[in-house]
Amino acid sequence: MTKYIFILGREPVLSVAEINSQLIKNNLSATWLAITQTYVLLAADLPADFFDNLAGSVKLAEYVDKVAGDRPTVEKVIRDFLKKIISSSYLFGFSWYGRRPPKWLNLAGLSLKKEFKQSGARARLVVSREADLSSVVVEKNKLLPPTGYDFIFLPQADGSLIIGRTIKVQDFAAWSKRDYGRPARQAKVGMLPPKLARLMVNLSLADKQQALLDPFCGSGTVLQEAASLGYLKLWGSDIDQRGIDRTNSNLEWLKKDCLDKLFTWQLQAVDVRQLPNFIKQQTFGAVVTEPYLGPPLSGHESTAELKNIQVELTQFYATTLKILYSALQPGARLVMVWPSWRLREEKIFLPLVDKVKSYGFKIENLLPKEAPVGWLNNRGSYIYHRPDQRLAREIWVFRK
Repeated sequence: MTKYIFILGREPVLSVAEINSQLIKNNLSATWLAITQTYVLLAADLPADFFDNLAGSVKLAEYVDKVAGDRPTVEKVIRDFLKKIISSSYLFGFSWYGRRPPKWLNLAGLSLKKEFKQSGARARLVVSREADLSSVVVEKNKLLPPTGYDFIFLPQADGSLIIGRTIKVQDFAAWSKRDYGRPARQAKVGMLPPKLARLMVNLSLADKQQALLDPFCGSGTVLQEAASLGYLKLWGSDIDQRGIDRTNSNLEWLKKDCLDKLFTWQLQAVDVRQLPNFIKQQTFGAVVTEPYLGPPLSGHESTAELKNIQVELTQFYATTLKILYSALQPGARLVMVWPSWRLREEKIFLPLVDKVKSYGFKIENLLPKEAPVGWLNNRGSYIYHRPDQRLAREIWVFRK
């Protein structure tokens, strides 16, 4: 097995759940060697496109070594690694994932650059204002194989360092194109971020040959990401005809832009309570959706005001969940966002967990058993939340 390092995104719990879900879906065995808030160290035989399909991990690196965390040792490891490659040009950079990089790290890079130049080779050290080189910096400076080297350093509690070499980064250009480049984009309605949409589709573990439904499709972000992943049969509905029109425009654009994607879609403007009239006898291999999260917030709402919103949404979500249970095939998953609200003094959730279980759903935990204790909250959900926002997304994975 090869040892891989995944550098995780802003929500590490979701990122790890996504990695594990794809291991399960592809029936891949793996050994979890380390799971932290920053990275995962994994031993596995991964297919070439495994990382490309993920949304929650920003870099993939191959494990190089674990060594003493001092300049002479690090210089020797990097020198030995680079000298294995017969080349007249060495392009490299360092990414430190810890509290603060030691002052000697950049000096080590400069020393190696000078050493290679003195031997007659061309050498360039790529640096950044940040301790780690971003995906954009790595890509634009050609630090990926076969042209360059982004060495990552993971400091350990005992003072040692795990060293890796980045082999892939997120395709930031493709993400930007599918977000800002699509023809119908409506930021004012609070769109689901494309990366979160793809991550949710991945958490569904659905077979790509089976139909996938988003009954609150908005601008079609979930369906767009599902299509990009290779899902072939897409269904979407929304109470707002303008949302259906945006979804249709975006899927038409995506299909024209990605000629190898042979997906089809069916859309209709319909209230979720009338969903059975739209889907008829069709059942789905997955439902992935973000329903209405409540009215826009100013940030100054009182606890009482937020609890009024909670009460209004509880019945709506309860009705929706019952309908979606009937729409799923046995064993299929519903991946769904619920709203929750963050105040200094408390957190407010929809009180629907018992109701969900009474319908027949099972709450699914997709974290590996090796995940740190307490990573999954006591409700069994995943939280996607920006610190400066009152509204948080509570993400659930339910299995029928």
